[in-house]
Amino acid sequence: MQTPFVAPPENTAGITAVRRLRQSGGTVRAIYLSGTLTDPGTADHVRRFAAAGEEARFAPGLPLKLVIADASLVLCDMPDPVAGSDTTTTLFIEHPALAACLRLAFHTVWETARPGPES
Repeated sequence: MQTPFVAPPENTAGITAVRRLRQSGGTVRAIYLSGTLTDPGTADHVRRFAAAGEEARFAPGLPLKLVIADASLVLCDMPDPVAGSDTTTTLFIEHPALAACLRLAFHTVWETARPGPES
């Protein structure tokens, strides 16, 4: 199971960012793998971010880890087909058209993903 992006267990910077974005009228959404809540550490992560204002849904599969910010910044972490299944390639790209395209893909998955048990 892929966990969310690697971050410190407490991830206070992430929680602060979610609260700041929500307070300024922004939206923070995340799609997690359906089995995510079976891992206590990841379930705690999801609960803390939900308490900060993140909207979460769960899908049976995701093609890559993805963050889109400010309608132009994209961070994606993709499985590396050459190096093996446990290795990824991470890209940071600033490109509004790519961000718009990937946002459409995100929303397509979001529409079919299920809300979590606490929603």
